[in-house]
Amino acid sequence: MANIGSKIGMKVLTMAVGIPVGIATRKAVEKVWVAAGPDRPRKATDDGVQWADAIAWAIVTAVGMVVADLVTRKGAEEAYRTIVGNPSPVPAKPKASKKVRKAEPEYPAAKA
Repeated sequence: MANIGSKIGMKVLTMAVGIPVGIATRKAVEKVWVAAGPDRPRKATDDGVQWADAIAWAIVTAVGMVVADLVTRKGAEEAYRTIVGNPSPVPAKPKASKKVRKAEPEYPAAKA
């Protein structure tokens, strides 16, 4: 099990990587939205917002968030590995994933 210091170090690195990645992602999402149509509404609360625009904004934002999360995690892991020289501490799996693993049926081995 990884010690407390390495876990805290990993969290600090994740924040250090995540802040600029978040800013860059926000700017990229806004540029993609404007490039898709300069006359598109900027807020969902604006008058006359169409469902298609609201759903398209949700999709663009969700893709941006997922990419930012992936870049942040992988970047922090690589930075930790470069600085410390060891692999990053593995985060504990949530209880839900442990329950799902227990619930999965085990199939018997195929007989030859």
